[in-house]
Amino acid sequence: MAVGLYAALLGVWLIILSLRVIALRGNPAFSWFSLKNRGDISLQRAIRGHGNLTEYAPIFLILLYLVEKSGFDVNGVHCYGSVFVLGRLMHGICFGFLEKNIFLRVAGTTLTLFPILGLSAVLLLLYV
Repeated sequence: MAVGLYAALLGVWLIILSLRVIALRGNPAFSWFSLKNRGDISLQRAIRGHGNLTEYAPIFLILLYLVEKSGFDVNGVHCYGSVFVLGRLMHGICFGFLEKNIFLRVAGTTLTLFPILGLSAVLLLLYV
């Protein structure tokens, strides 16, 4: 099942973003992970990067699971999954680790929304 691969990758990324937030909140055990810490600005950005993943990943994984179970081509499932994961990595790096990077933010958002839209369209075509 291809969906499991993308769920696992997103789960690992969620842990990394979580550890970044924990580090920026001042936990001494993770001080090594608070590089480029600009105080409250870095913390707020890291929280948004983490929160944004938790907002988009569940609906994506549900849609991907439904499309995969419908018999959709496994290469198509991997295409949607890899594009979404790449988008989430780009967006998470932008918010969790950098001060500002408009390219990563816009590209990450685009590579997040289009797979959700595409999977939604596939399901609508299958069930309407």
